[in-house]
Amino acid sequence: MSFLAVMAAFPVLAQSQVATLKDVVVTASRVQQPVTDVVADISLIDRTEIDRLGVTSVAQLLARLPGLQTIASSDSNSVYIRGADARMTALYVDGVRVDSQDGLRLGGGAPWELVPLNQIDRIEVLRGPASAVYGSDAMGGVIQIFTRRGEAGFSPFVNLGVGSFNQTKWEAGFSGAQSGWDYALSVGREDSDGFNTRPDLVHKPDHEASSRQSGSLNLGYQLSSSHRLELTALDSTLETQYVPWGGGTDINVKSHLSTSALSWRAQWTDVYSTRLSLSQSQMDRTDNAPNDFKTNLQTVLFENNVRLGKGMLTAVLEERRDDFDAKATTWDPAFKGSRTQNAVALGYGANYGQHAVQINLRQDNDSLFTSKSTGALAYAYSFAPHWRANVSTGTAFRVPTLEQVYGPYGDTKLAPESNQNHEVGVSYATAVRTVKAVVYRNDVSNLISSSQTLSSCSAGFFCYYNVGQASIQGVTLSGTQRLGPYEMRASLDTLDPINSVTGKTLSLRARKTLMLGVDRRVATWHLGGEVQAVGERFDNAANTVVLPGYALLNLNASQQMSKDWQLVMRLDNAADVKYQQVGQMATAGRSFYLGLQWQPR
Repeated sequence: MSFLAVMAAFPVLAQSQVATLKDVVVTASRVQQPVTDVVADISLIDRTEIDRLGVTSVAQLLARLPGLQTIASSDSNSVYIRGADARMTALYVDGVRVDSQDGLRLGGGAPWELVPLNQIDRIEVLRGPASAVYGSDAMGGVIQIFTRRGEAGFSPFVNLGVGSFNQTKWEAGFSGAQSGWDYALSVGREDSDGFNTRPDLVHKPDHEASSRQSGSLNLGYQLSSSHRLELTALDSTLETQYVPWGGGTDINVKSHLSTSALSWRAQWTDVYSTRLSLSQSQMDRTDNAPNDFKTNLQTVLFENNVRLGKGMLTAVLEERRDDFDAKATTWDPAFKGSRTQNAVALGYGANYGQHAVQINLRQDNDSLFTSKSTGALAYAYSFAPHWRANVSTGTAFRVPTLEQVYGPYGDTKLAPESNQNHEVGVSYATAVRTVKAVVYRNDVSNLISSSQTLSSCSAGFFCYYNVGQASIQGVTLSGTQRLGPYEMRASLDTLDPINSVTGKTLSLRARKTLMLGVDRRVATWHLGGEVQAVGERFDNAANTVVLPGYALLNLNASQQMSKDWQLVMRLDNAADVKYQQVGQMATAGRSFYLGLQWQPR
């Protein structure tokens, strides 16, 4: 038994921040730090914004951010950060790593459709490679989701909503804190008749319905001024349908995600603190195709933080175990697989007035592959009032999924995907205006793909293999402006994602995306609108199938009806534009949502 497994016998702490510290983030370095000290490119979304916007999915919410593109289909969602493949975005829920080894996701990746929006209190989005902090998978960036937390007093809430396609939604819960305890419990359900996702095929029924049930629990106890215990848990079940490629009877899918963590944080001296965490996530999927998969991740983490003057030195020991179980199908035999990853990491971050620096080094040892070393170095300089420039470089990797290794289409000789990223940025920020520009280049090696004609695997076709290299270059321009009663925002992304071997553009990435938005308060109303423009993309690696660009107009309005009641309305795709995010899959068209929120103030 390893040292980390022994440490798991103790109470542990999930990677989360105190909810009241709204100006503190943890995702950039795993250590709490003020937003103003963060060198990395990071965005924040809080519960107030989620409630006001009236969005209905995590993918819809993330699509509004600079540098992100999302794709939503009937039974799965994908998130691309700066053009990196969707599987290269690492997802954490309350510090718990969430991933799928499921081959239906074309190489694994986070099950975004299973993350319930109603349970979320805060989202932190980190752009750029972060394996030097988080290990395997964080090649494009990290998205960390925090569920609701308890604060002083007692605060219940109830949210009700209806929308297009006979959508109904309810969520309720309470939170509070007293006598050293803090707590938050919430549950919710959402049902929709859905719409016809494949109008080009004859299938039954002619719409794809969905139903989701979810709940979350956060329980903390302050043992003393120096010691805190915490328990977090989330559970989400999604039942939906998708259309077989040849049409016919829709396939019923049931997907389930659960996360949990037990925690202990200790402040031993004024300069030395520790965090010990044990966490687990499980994602399983069953359908009547049949395609039944189960992914289980267990992680033990022991973090040590030493404050050295204006800097923080961090040393981390981490052990992660992945297990994957695939049931037999009509076409493929059953198989199982497991792996362990042991890691040691060092980090140092400091802010010396005009200068800020962040350095991270990490060594990962995978039981199926050789060890992997990653590093990151970032520096920022405040060269004038309100102005800041930064430069960074970093490496990252993603090991093949267990399905890609042990499955009938897998190969034990696959090499981990890896990348090296360089970026330069400059920003300007005042109370009424922000402007930011980031230029980056991401070089990816040993990309994993599959080939219909390759016969090196046991199945004899559609075998996984390392295809070669890709280069992703891009520029992100973003800004906000407050002008009287108006709050305006804009972002423009230009992207050049190229397969360096074939010279073709990587599929499903738009070379240009534009977001324009404006909000205004009128008496008790908060009115908003945004235009989301997405350029054309290719639906296949050969670049022979073009998905045309599109522009969507989304409108939202909220009214504070009284101290405790808020009305929320949203109209998506107001012009009813017909478009596709992925080939042959239809999108919802114009859709409406009306919500009523009650929370005593």
